[in-house]
Amino acid sequence: MSNIKRLLVADDPSVPFVKRVKACPTASSFGIIIPKDGTKDSLLFLAPEADAILCYKAELSGSLIRAATSLRFVQKHGLNCNNIDVATATERNVLVATMPLMRNASVAEHALAHMLACARKIIPGHHAVVNATYQEMGLEPIQTSQWNFRKNWAGIEGVMELFRAAVGIIGMGDIGMEIAKRCRAFGMTVYYHDKIPHPSEVEIALGLQYLPFDKLLTVSDYVVLVIPHTPETEGLIGAKELGLMKSSATLINVGRGGLIDEVALVSALQSKRLAMAGLDVYPMEPLPASSPLRELPNVVLTPHTGGGSYRFMDADIDASLQNIERFFRGEKPSGIINAPQSS
Repeated sequence: MSNIKRLLVADDPSVPFVKRVKACPTASSFGIIIPKDGTKDSLLFLAPEADAILCYKAELSGSLIRAATSLRFVQKHGLNCNNIDVATATERNVLVATMPLMRNASVAEHALAHMLACARKIIPGHHAVVNATYQEMGLEPIQTSQWNFRKNWAGIEGVMELFRAAVGIIGMGDIGMEIAKRCRAFGMTVYYHDKIPHPSEVEIALGLQYLPFDKLLTVSDYVVLVIPHTPETEGLIGAKELGLMKSSATLINVGRGGLIDEVALVSALQSKRLAMAGLDVYPMEPLPASSPLRELPNVVLTPHTGGGSYRFMDADIDASLQNIERFFRGEKPSGIINAPQSS
């Protein structure tokens, strides 16, 4: 770039994100501005200096964006822009861009893996093949061809498709959005519930439909939990909520174990009041040897591996910074979610 652009990193300087931004080699392309703390006043004080803003969790209010008189570009590190007043940015001809993050994609992939494993009965199928259960069934292997084969020779019941099924995602933040994109690719109907519904433009772009919590539980074939564990969400899914779900439904949890009343879940699975559950997280980790979940045939259990490799955290930050560079080089940045107003 011909001149150094001033980039305000809006998040609290004490969080790891800001430290990683400072350590990223691409950061040297900018004049980095960092607030002294995470308060709104600190951001407002620095806003007039910024040509661009990079934010992760920080709130970019309308007053902050209006105070940033030199601002031309906002880069959200992630997809969820509920912390950014996009309408004010658009009025001021400030472009807002998003950036998919590897960790969020990893959790989304894991959620889909659980959904597929439950729908396609992957684990009982694997066990049938590995344990050669055909011997107990009085079957003999045959030579197969294009038209001569033994379809579902293990007699596994309940194999289903995700195609045309309804998924209800509880928590439509960055990870929820990544899950929604993948569910749409499988031809699913996507419902969601969150404290704050997204603007209609976001819903249309991601093919989402907002539903009240109880309604979402009643209509979904798959319910996916991807919200934080807080005092308000402790035991969010208990006996009452499980009772609202279809008996044919599957519950997927890639959020935190405390979101589910585990005793109520075990009871629902044992009684077949709920068809299946795919769990990556638990109230106690590792899952205790005494847990009845371990003995149930209608669960898919993984040892909290949804976060993936964590190898790409710095690469994600570098991608966000490079996107800002592209804008100031006059190239088209990726992930633009708004359009400038006519002059």
